[in-house]
Amino acid sequence: MKKYLTISEMAKYAGISRRTLIYYDQIDLFKPAKIGDNGYRYYGIDQYFELDVILLLKNLDVALEDIHVFLKNRNVDYVLAGFIRQKQIVDEQITKLKTIRNSLDSYIERYSTLKDFDLESITYSYREAESFIISETIEHFDDIDSVQIYGRFYSSVESSDLFSGYPIGFLVDGSAFYEANFHAAPYRALVKIPEDRLQIYNQQQVVQRPAGYYVSGFMKDEIHHINTFNNRFRNYLKENGLELNGDIWELLWQDETTSEHPEDQVFEVLIPVKHK
Repeated sequence: MKKYLTISEMAKYAGISRRTLIYYDQIDLFKPAKIGDNGYRYYGIDQYFELDVILLLKNLDVALEDIHVFLKNRNVDYVLAGFIRQKQIVDEQITKLKTIRNSLDSYIERYSTLKDFDLESITYSYREAESFIISETIEHFDDIDSVQIYGRFYSSVESSDLFSGYPIGFLVDGSAFYEANFHAAPYRALVKIPEDRLQIYNQQQVVQRPAGYYVSGFMKDEIHHINTFNNRFRNYLKENGLELNGDIWELLWQDETTSEHPEDQVFEVLIPVKHK
Protein backbone atom coordinates (compact mmCIF):
# COMPACT_ATOMS: atom_id res chain seq x y z
CA MET A 1 0.00 0.00 0.00
CA LYS A 2 1.32 3.41 -0.96
CA LYS A 3 2.33 5.46 2.12
CA TYR A 4 3.70 8.62 0.55
CA LEU A 5 2.66 11.11 -2.09
CA THR A 6 4.95 13.14 -4.28
CA ILE A 7 4.69 16.91 -4.13
CA SER A 8 2.87 16.87 -7.47
CA GLU A 9 0.30 14.37 -6.17
CA MET A 10 -0.28 16.35 -2.98
CA ALA A 11 -0.61 19.57 -4.98
CA LYS A 12 -3.14 17.95 -7.32
CA TYR A 13 -5.21 16.70 -4.37
CA ALA A 14 -5.27 20.14 -2.74
CA GLY A 15 -5.87 22.07 -5.95
CA ILE A 16 -2.82 24.25 -5.35
CA SER A 17 0.53 24.59 -7.06
CA ARG A 18 3.78 22.79 -6.29
CA ARG A 19 5.28 26.24 -5.75
CA THR A 20 2.78 26.88 -2.93
CA LEU A 21 3.73 23.64 -1.17
CA ILE A 22 7.42 24.48 -1.52
CA TYR A 23 6.74 27.89 0.01
CA TYR A 24 4.77 26.36 2.90
CA ASP A 25 7.75 24.08 3.53
CA GLN A 26 10.19 26.99 3.46
CA ILE A 27 8.23 28.95 6.08
CA ASP A 28 7.71 25.84 8.24
CA LEU A 29 3.95 25.93 7.84
CA PHE A 30 3.45 22.56 6.15
CA LYS A 31 6.48 20.33 5.78
CA PRO A 32 6.78 17.02 3.94
CA ALA A 33 6.91 13.84 5.97
CA LYS A 34 10.33 13.08 4.54
CA ILE A 35 12.92 14.11 2.00
CA GLY A 36 14.07 11.29 -0.26
CA ASP A 37 17.65 10.50 -1.10
CA ASN A 38 16.97 12.17 -4.41
CA GLY A 39 16.07 15.43 -2.57
CA TYR A 40 12.37 15.15 -3.47
CA ARG A 41 9.63 15.97 -0.97
CA TYR A 42 7.22 13.21 0.07
CA TYR A 43 4.00 13.63 2.04
CA GLY A 44 2.21 11.12 4.21
CA ILE A 45 -1.39 10.17 3.44
CA ASP A 46 -2.51 11.44 6.87
CA GLN A 47 -1.10 14.90 6.08
CA TYR A 48 -4.21 15.50 3.98
CA PHE A 49 -6.02 16.50 7.15
CA GLU A 50 -3.51 19.13 8.22
CA LEU A 51 -3.41 20.60 4.72
CA ASP A 52 -7.21 20.76 4.73
CA VAL A 53 -7.07 22.89 7.89
CA ILE A 54 -4.54 25.24 6.31
CA LEU A 55 -6.65 25.61 3.16
CA LEU A 56 -9.78 26.23 5.24
CA LEU A 57 -8.08 29.02 7.18
CA LYS A 58 -6.51 30.44 4.02
CA ASN A 59 -9.96 30.54 2.41
CA LEU A 60 -11.16 32.57 5.42
CA ASP A 61 -8.34 35.04 4.68
CA VAL A 62 -6.44 34.19 7.87
CA ALA A 63 -2.84 35.41 7.62
CA LEU A 64 -0.19 32.68 7.23
CA GLU A 65 1.54 33.68 10.46
CA ASP A 66 -1.79 33.29 12.29
CA ILE A 67 -2.34 29.87 10.69
CA HIS A 68 0.93 28.80 12.33
CA VAL A 69 -0.59 29.55 15.72
CA PHE A 70 -3.92 27.94 14.85
CA LEU A 71 -2.24 24.67 14.01
CA LYS A 72 -0.63 24.58 17.47
CA ASN A 73 -3.87 25.37 19.30
CA ARG A 74 -6.51 23.13 17.78
CA ASN A 75 -9.25 23.18 20.36
CA VAL A 76 -12.79 24.52 20.25
CA ASP A 77 -12.24 27.51 22.55
CA TYR A 78 -9.18 28.81 20.71
CA VAL A 79 -10.60 28.27 17.22
CA LEU A 80 -13.94 29.85 18.16
CA ALA A 81 -12.20 32.94 19.56
CA GLY A 82 -9.98 33.08 16.49
CA PHE A 83 -12.93 32.92 14.11
CA ILE A 84 -14.71 35.68 16.02
CA ARG A 85 -11.58 37.86 15.71
CA GLN A 86 -11.35 37.09 12.00
CA LYS A 87 -15.01 38.02 11.51
CA GLN A 88 -14.32 41.39 13.15
CA ILE A 89 -11.43 41.95 10.75
CA VAL A 90 -13.64 41.05 7.78
CA ASP A 91 -16.41 43.38 9.02
CA GLU A 92 -13.88 46.23 9.18
CA GLN A 93 -12.74 45.44 5.65
CA ILE A 94 -16.34 45.41 4.43
CA THR A 95 -16.98 48.81 6.01
CA LYS A 96 -13.82 50.19 4.41
CA LEU A 97 -14.71 48.76 1.01
CA LYS A 98 -18.25 50.16 1.22
CA THR A 99 -16.78 53.60 1.93
CA ILE A 100 -14.44 53.27 -1.06
CA ARG A 101 -17.33 52.11 -3.25
CA ASN A 102 -19.47 55.08 -2.20
CA SER A 103 -16.59 57.43 -3.01
CA LEU A 104 -16.16 55.80 -6.42
CA ASP A 105 -19.88 56.22 -7.09
CA SER A 106 -19.58 59.91 -6.20
CA TYR A 107 -16.54 60.42 -8.41
CA ILE A 108 -18.22 58.61 -11.32
CA GLU A 109 -21.36 60.74 -10.94
CA ARG A 110 -19.23 63.87 -10.60
CA TYR A 111 -17.10 63.30 -13.67
CA SER A 112 -20.12 62.12 -15.69
CA THR A 113 -21.65 65.53 -14.95
CA LEU A 114 -18.54 67.17 -16.38
CA LYS A 115 -19.08 65.45 -19.72
CA ASP A 116 -22.33 67.37 -20.20
CA PHE A 117 -21.80 70.68 -18.41
CA ASP A 118 -22.79 73.84 -20.25
CA LEU A 119 -20.72 76.98 -19.77
CA GLU A 120 -23.41 79.16 -21.33
CA SER A 121 -26.54 78.26 -19.39
CA ILE A 122 -27.70 79.74 -16.09
CA THR A 123 -30.13 77.70 -14.01
CA TYR A 124 -32.73 78.73 -11.44
CA SER A 125 -33.57 75.77 -9.19
CA TYR A 126 -34.37 74.60 -5.69
CA ARG A 127 -31.47 73.06 -3.76
CA GLU A 128 -31.74 70.93 -0.65
CA ALA A 129 -29.73 71.92 2.42
CA GLU A 130 -26.23 70.46 2.74
CA SER A 131 -23.72 70.59 5.58
CA PHE A 132 -20.02 71.40 5.31
CA ILE A 133 -16.90 71.68 7.43
CA ILE A 134 -15.40 75.11 6.91
CA SER A 135 -11.88 76.53 7.11
CA GLU A 136 -10.56 79.76 8.54
CA THR A 137 -10.87 82.80 6.30
CA ILE A 138 -8.32 82.89 3.49
CA GLU A 139 -7.37 86.43 2.55
CA HIS A 140 -5.11 85.76 -0.43
CA PHE A 141 -5.16 82.47 -2.32
CA ASP A 142 -1.52 82.63 -3.44
CA ASP A 143 0.46 83.40 -0.27
CA ILE A 144 2.08 81.25 2.41
CA ASP A 145 -0.69 81.98 4.93
CA SER A 146 -3.28 80.39 2.65
CA VAL A 147 -1.14 77.26 2.32
CA GLN A 148 -0.90 76.98 6.10
CA ILE A 149 -4.65 77.45 6.50
CA TYR A 150 -5.36 74.78 3.90
CA GLY A 151 -2.92 72.46 5.66
CA ARG A 152 -4.61 72.91 9.04
CA PHE A 153 -8.04 72.55 7.51
CA TYR A 154 -7.47 69.42 5.45
CA SER A 155 -5.60 67.71 8.28
CA SER A 156 -8.68 68.21 10.47
CA VAL A 157 -10.95 66.39 8.01
CA GLU A 158 -11.20 62.59 7.94
CA SER A 159 -9.77 61.20 4.70
CA SER A 160 -13.01 59.35 3.92
CA ASP A 161 -14.82 62.71 3.95
CA LEU A 162 -12.07 64.68 2.24
CA PHE A 163 -11.92 62.19 -0.64
CA SER A 164 -15.61 61.29 -0.75
CA GLY A 165 -15.91 62.31 -4.40
CA TYR A 166 -18.01 65.39 -3.69
CA PRO A 167 -16.42 68.57 -5.06
CA ILE A 168 -14.36 70.69 -2.69
CA GLY A 169 -16.21 73.94 -2.07
CA PHE A 170 -15.57 77.58 -1.31
CA LEU A 171 -17.71 80.17 0.44
CA VAL A 172 -17.53 83.88 -0.34
CA ASP A 173 -19.37 86.67 1.48
CA GLY A 174 -22.37 87.72 -0.60
CA SER A 175 -21.36 91.38 -0.58
CA ALA A 176 -18.32 90.50 -2.73
CA PHE A 177 -20.68 89.66 -5.60
CA TYR A 178 -20.94 93.35 -6.42
CA GLU A 179 -17.25 94.15 -6.05
CA ALA A 180 -15.10 94.91 -9.09
CA ASN A 181 -12.72 92.01 -8.47
CA PHE A 182 -14.72 89.15 -6.98
CA HIS A 183 -11.78 86.75 -7.32
CA ALA A 184 -9.70 88.75 -4.83
CA ALA A 185 -12.38 88.59 -2.11
CA PRO A 186 -11.60 86.63 1.10
CA TYR A 187 -13.14 83.16 1.16
CA ARG A 188 -13.25 79.94 3.15
CA ALA A 189 -12.74 76.36 1.95
CA LEU A 190 -15.47 73.76 2.45
CA VAL A 191 -15.80 69.98 2.54
CA LYS A 192 -19.25 68.40 2.43
CA ILE A 193 -20.03 66.15 5.41
CA PRO A 194 -22.92 63.64 5.57
CA GLU A 195 -25.40 64.33 8.33
CA ASP A 196 -24.60 61.07 10.13
CA ARG A 197 -20.93 62.11 10.47
CA LEU A 198 -21.34 65.67 11.65
CA GLN A 199 -21.08 64.66 15.31
CA ILE A 200 -17.40 63.74 14.96
CA TYR A 201 -16.48 67.33 14.09
CA ASN A 202 -16.29 70.50 16.14
CA GLN A 203 -19.67 72.16 15.67
CA GLN A 204 -17.97 75.54 15.34
CA GLN A 205 -16.53 74.24 12.07
CA VAL A 206 -19.92 73.24 10.67
CA VAL A 207 -21.84 75.46 8.26
CA GLN A 208 -25.00 74.67 6.35
CA ARG A 209 -25.91 75.76 2.88
CA PRO A 210 -29.58 76.57 3.39
CA ALA A 211 -32.32 74.91 1.39
CA GLY A 212 -33.84 77.32 -1.09
CA TYR A 213 -33.66 78.70 -4.59
CA TYR A 214 -30.33 79.28 -6.24
CA VAL A 215 -29.15 80.68 -9.51
CA SER A 216 -26.25 78.55 -10.69
CA GLY A 217 -23.92 78.03 -13.62
CA PHE A 218 -20.63 76.44 -14.60
CA MET A 219 -17.48 78.41 -15.19
CA LYS A 220 -14.06 77.40 -16.52
CA ASP A 221 -10.78 79.02 -15.44
CA GLU A 222 -12.22 81.03 -12.54
CA ILE A 223 -9.15 83.26 -12.09
CA HIS A 224 -9.50 84.81 -15.54
CA HIS A 225 -13.26 84.62 -16.12
CA ILE A 226 -14.94 85.22 -12.76
CA ASN A 227 -15.70 88.91 -13.37
CA THR A 228 -17.23 88.22 -16.80
CA PHE A 229 -19.23 85.40 -15.23
CA ASN A 230 -20.46 87.67 -12.43
CA ASN A 231 -21.65 90.25 -14.95
CA ARG A 232 -23.74 87.57 -16.66
CA PHE A 233 -25.19 86.57 -13.28
CA ARG A 234 -26.01 90.13 -12.30
CA ASN A 235 -27.78 90.67 -15.62
CA TYR A 236 -29.72 87.42 -15.15
CA LEU A 237 -30.90 88.47 -11.69
CA LYS A 238 -31.93 91.89 -12.96
CA GLU A 239 -33.83 90.49 -15.96
CA ASN A 240 -35.71 87.96 -13.80
CA GLY A 241 -36.56 90.21 -10.86
CA LEU A 242 -34.26 88.39 -8.43
CA GLU A 243 -31.84 89.61 -5.82
CA LEU A 244 -29.00 88.10 -3.81
CA ASN A 245 -30.13 86.35 -0.62
CA GLY A 246 -27.00 85.16 1.17
CA ASP A 247 -23.42 84.09 0.62
CA ILE A 248 -21.99 82.68 -2.60
CA TRP A 249 -21.03 79.02 -2.91
CA GLU A 250 -18.54 77.57 -5.37
CA LEU A 251 -17.97 73.88 -6.10
CA LEU A 252 -14.81 72.70 -7.86
CA TRP A 253 -16.14 69.96 -10.17
CA GLN A 254 -13.05 69.49 -12.34
CA ASP A 255 -9.75 69.59 -10.49
CA GLU A 256 -6.22 68.26 -10.82
CA THR A 257 -7.51 64.67 -10.88
CA THR A 258 -8.76 65.08 -14.45
CA SER A 259 -6.42 67.77 -15.74
CA GLU A 260 -2.90 68.92 -14.94
CA HIS A 261 -3.66 72.45 -16.15
CA PRO A 262 -5.18 74.90 -13.62
CA GLU A 263 -6.98 76.74 -16.41
CA ASP A 264 -9.06 73.59 -17.03
CA GLN A 265 -10.67 73.78 -13.61
CA VAL A 266 -14.46 73.89 -13.74
CA PHE A 267 -16.47 75.55 -10.98
CA GLU A 268 -20.17 75.63 -10.33
CA VAL A 269 -21.26 78.90 -8.73
CA LEU A 270 -24.45 78.88 -6.65
CA ILE A 271 -26.03 82.18 -5.66
CA PRO A 272 -28.98 82.12 -3.22
CA VAL A 273 -31.76 84.39 -4.49
CA LYS A 274 -35.21 85.67 -3.71
CA HIS A 275 -37.75 87.64 -5.68
CA LYS A 276 -37.68 91.39 -5.20
